[in-house]
Amino acid sequence: MKRGDNLKLKAFICAFFAAAAMQITAYADTYDSITVSGVPSVGETFVVTVKVVSDSGIGTVGTGLEYDDSVIEFVGGDAIGGGGILTVQGFPDGDPGSVECSLTFRAVAEGSCTLSLTNGYVFSTDGTVLSETSASTVVTVEGEGDGQSDNDAQTDTSDTYAPDSGEGEVSSAAETEPPANSSPEEKTETAAQQPVVEGYLIDLSCSAGILSPAFSYDVFDYTVYAESTDTKAEITAEAAAFSDMVTVDGGSKLEYGSNVKTVTVTAEGGTVRVYTVNIIRPEPDKSEKENSSKVASAGYEKYKEKLNPILAI
Repeated sequence: MKRGDNLKLKAFICAFFAAAAMQITAYADTYDSITVSGVPSVGETFVVTVKVVSDSGIGTVGTGLEYDDSVIEFVGGDAIGGGGILTVQGFPDGDPGSVECSLTFRAVAEGSCTLSLTNGYVFSTDGTVLSETSASTVVTVEGEGDGQSDNDAQTDTSDTYAPDSGEGEVSSAAETEPPANSSPEEKTETAAQQPVVEGYLIDLSCSAGILSPAFSYDVFDYTVYAESTDTKAEITAEAAAFSDMVTVDGGSKLEYGSNVKTVTVTAEGGTVRVYTVNIIRPEPDKSEKENSSKVASAGYEKYKEKLNPILAI
């Protein structure tokens, strides 16, 4: 084969693989959105809908959802977590090109709260990443009695989807700003309240008792008051990001006094955060010791009653 033919063949092969690569990366138009049902007042519950639509079959959607828990609190729905971070996971129901997750929140304080999807991915049925989640919106909570009902106008901030443009571009809504009438200080505070999902826990509990203070992703030191009869305690922890690694140290055995257990969260990017749980196991009081001694003595007496006839033989 001549040198010129070799060059033509190589050029054809390069063009072929380039065309194939373009098809792989552009074969699906995918966008995500967050919709809020109405404008809630303090004390009211409302529904937040996270929706993902694609022109290709969706296998699963896994994403983090950040919010300000001083303004709204998570009640329940297609997510786990709380304290400002949720892990949302959904699967197609009927339509393979659409996933919809419904979350219920309660308004707890007047003000504005940004809801943001972050650190999430949309996967195809064969495990290919179709897109990253990026939508966000702002929930405005009004004073008691002056909000709209759940059937009133909805707030919807989502990615712009233009399948007919021919360019297959998706414009992100992740840069949503606080309301225009907010002061510079309020805008700065709103931005500072949005945590990074990676490297945090969304759930932490202890089998020996209730955490004090109540769990929140940004509180790292807790105390648990166990019973004197508790000899073991199991720590259960769940990370916000699927890629985070969680390690629990300190064992399960409980000694009298202080028992420190640590939970280390290592993010994929290398960030390390440590949560500490100090389990206090008190020594039994005098009455408990006396009862324990009486039980032991009663057991010994029964043992003697059974043993004496044998010894008398």
